[in-house]
Amino acid sequence: MPKNALDNPLVLPILGLLVEQSRHPYALFSELERRYDYLQVRNGTVYTLLDRLAAEGWVDSAEGGARAALTVTESGVAALAERVYRHLREADPTGGPGFVTALAYLGILPRDRAVEVLEQRVEHLREEIRRLERAVRDAAGPEVHMIEAHYLLSRLRHDADWLETTARRIEAGELGWTR
Repeated sequence: MPKNALDNPLVLPILGLLVEQSRHPYALFSELERRYDYLQVRNGTVYTLLDRLAAEGWVDSAEGGARAALTVTESGVAALAERVYRHLREADPTGGPGFVTALAYLGILPRDRAVEVLEQRVEHLREEIRRLERAVRDAAGPEVHMIEAHYLLSRLRHDADWLETTARRIEAGELGWTR
């Protein structure tokens, strides 16, 4: 676990799942395992994080007591939205678990902020595409020596196009939005 428990990559999906619906701790643990098999979900870690999130004021027991369902507080919702925005904007261009998990909760952001962060992400990807295109163009030798760069270029182009299309769909109201 990171030195600061709030930096644990499980914090985002824990808050996200609790925003979706109140859950008992074990149900939360089970859903984390089911939906996020690419994250290391350990029972003890989840319970430790839940204690830390409660101490931070981000989650609360609906009825009080250890067996009560957990809910997210307003400050927890704000913390989730900030984390989603930051991960979408700053994650490695190749994506990865942090980016994918944040994308799962894009709807926590107000529509205009979601569009803004997706546009920032697209620009960041386009810059990386230009950098890789120069590297490929300037490379000496057979294409196979830079095959990974060609692969990454194809992937980044796809991601940039998909994110740009998604931002336009959000702007046009084609995606249902809750905030």
